[in-house]
Amino acid sequence: MSSRISKTIFSVAIIILISRLLGFVREMVIADIFGTTADYDIYLIAVMLPALAYGVINFASIYFFVPFLSKQQELGNDTNWNAIYPPLNLILLSSFVLMLIIIFGSPYIMKIWGSQLITEQFSQVVLYSRLSSVMILLGTTEAFMRAFLNVKKIFIFPAGGFIAYNLFCIASIYFLYESFSVGAIIIGVIAGLFFQNLFLLSKIMLYKPFNNYTPKFITEHSQALFKTAGVVVLIELINRSYFLLDRFIAPSFGEGVISALNYSQVIVQLPDSIIGFAIGAVVFPLFSESSETDQLHRFQAFYKKAILSAVFIAIPIATFFFLHAEQIVYLLFHRGQFDAHSVELTATTLRPYVISIVSLFVISTSMRACYSGGWGRTVLLFVVGAFALKFVLNTLLSNTFGYAGISVATATAHLFFAVAMILFLMLKTKMQDKKQFLATFVSLIFAGISSGYLLYMIDKYLISVSFEQSYLNIVLYLIGSGFVLVVIYLLSLYILRQNELIQQFFEFVKKNEKQ
Repeated sequence: MSSRISKTIFSVAIIILISRLLGFVREMVIADIFGTTADYDIYLIAVMLPALAYGVINFASIYFFVPFLSKQQELGNDTNWNAIYPPLNLILLSSFVLMLIIIFGSPYIMKIWGSQLITEQFSQVVLYSRLSSVMILLGTTEAFMRAFLNVKKIFIFPAGGFIAYNLFCIASIYFLYESFSVGAIIIGVIAGLFFQNLFLLSKIMLYKPFNNYTPKFITEHSQALFKTAGVVVLIELINRSYFLLDRFIAPSFGEGVISALNYSQVIVQLPDSIIGFAIGAVVFPLFSESSETDQLHRFQAFYKKAILSAVFIAIPIATFFFLHAEQIVYLLFHRGQFDAHSVELTATTLRPYVISIVSLFVISTSMRACYSGGWGRTVLLFVVGAFALKFVLNTLLSNTFGYAGISVATATAHLFFAVAMILFLMLKTKMQDKKQFLATFVSLIFAGISSGYLLYMIDKYLISVSFEQSYLNIVLYLIGSGFVLVVIYLLSLYILRQNELIQQFFEFVKKNEKQ
């Protein structure tokens, strides 16, 4: 990966790291105030549909507008708002309609998940669902502005918008929870998204977006939106519906399981939301620029480097989280309402889920590659297959392993999806050196397993730590354990003759130390 790209990824990752750390502070505040209580379970049920619609429209907008705006830039129309507005108007109208459907339909739709709730609790679910529906519209405008700036090779500023979002969320929860209970979370989310939009708009205004506004909806570009974004919407809708299955079955295991699954999901998605997001934001426009048939060699080169770099980082993170699930949950959330029982619930759901850390890195980069190459329908097939697998395994594994089986089902579905995407792109791009690529993958996995096992043996026989010790002792233990894990991991790769990966890693660190 070139020095320029590496520098951009590193810079974006730093900004996103700050934002995600603030996001974690938000989750820690929520855990402190609400823990794994019934109130927080009710909130998580209430925001399911708005959060799903927000996620689908937001990411579908990114995946449509980056290739669309890249093409407009090639044609010299990147600031021709007459061409840009019709598809934007269409997707904004779609978001508004979805918002209205949730506002008026939630008393009927939410009965699917609220059948076990008493009348007062169900009324809260409906109210919170209606209020949070505003995030759909705000998420759409945010996604467009971020895509526009990314195509302009402006990456750091849009990433900074997440900081404003999280600051408003934290302030709202902290100052308003006594008056509004979990409703304070919704107020914070809406206020945060609103000010994030204002933040991005301040940069967009430099391109004079309102000078040539047109109220048109249907043009050739809008028709392309239906064809392209229609597939993307289906993909994101199915891909993000796992938690609908989880929150249907989780209440049968008792109060707090929904909350525990959510906290586990937050922890598992953190690495991809920082590093994976940074890689994807920078590489996605590069995929779009090199997706033509005569440039497949560039396309596959970007893909190989992006995937191997992501997996190289993700495997030791997943190994570390697997070995230290209890300590991580304890340090992050154990305070206030988040008691020892909450720690046990969350750690039990977290450990089998950590394999998804690696899978999500692969999936996020591979999906961007497929969307840029116009292979969305193949992605849809894989998504349907993974969801069907998740649906079947959710019941089978939860009967066998209890509520931890829900995490196992999710991790298995993610792994299936990731492997399918890699194999497809290898064949579709006619990847050269397939054997070397797969050998590197196997080496990374073996290095992760071997380093994890050695660290487990060291922890078991040479080091002991308990929750009775101070937070500082646990932190120092985890830092030391993480350092040892990385050293063993790199040594394992060196023994397996993966020197090029190690060299690229140290060169990347050295360059960014200078910067």
